[in-house]
Parts: sequence; C-alpha cells; structure tokens
Amino acid sequence: MRKGFTLVESIISVVLIAIIGIGMFSAFSAVQYMFDRTRHRAQAFNFAKEAYDRLRSNYAYTDSEMSDTSHAEAEIGTIIRGEMLNLTSELTYDVSEISGGYKEVAVTVTWQEVI
Repeated sequence: MRKGFTLVESIISVVLIAIIGIGMFSAFSAVQYMFDRTRHRAQAFNFAKEAYDRLRSNYAYTDSEMSDTSHAEAEIGTIIRGEMLNLTSELTYDVSEISGGYKEVAVTVTWQEVI
C-alpha cells in the first residue's frame, strides 16, 4: 500500500488555501482603505486648523474672497499639500460678520477617496 495524498485531497487543500488567502487579502485591503481614510481625515483636520489659525491671526481681512495678496490669506491656497493634492481636495472658508464687530470663520476641507 502506498502512502501519500490523493489528487482529490491535494485539490481540496489548494482550494482551501486559496479561499483563506482571498479572505486575508480582502481583509487586508479593507483595513488599508480604512487606514488611508483615517489618515486623510487627520490631514484634512490639520489643514483646516492651519487655515483657521492663519485667518484668525490676521485681523485685517474683510471678506471670504481673500483677494488682497498683501495679507496672510493669500497663503491659504498653499496649505493643502502632499498626498491630499492627488485626491482632488479643496479647502474652502467663509468669513461672516456677526454682531459687535466679531467675525465668524468656517473652514471646510473636502476630498474624494480613491477606492
């Protein structure tokens, strides 16, 4: 009597290994996507905070157009950098006058994730 594996046993083991491998690869891909998304959210938050700080530190701005290049607002367009530039990202802000001479600043960063 010969000892060894039959062809059916070998095929079943290859199929099982392939199924386990595909499952591990899909889990890895999902975790990688979630990691990238979380990293992009953190980067967007940091870019928005940097823009907000620049706008807040310059009391001379008058509107949300930021067309006056003599102020620090002209630098707002250079805040998004690195990997976020490749994700069709956009930084927008709105400056509105509220009562008592105070101004309200809202900064928004949007991007499109690559799936």
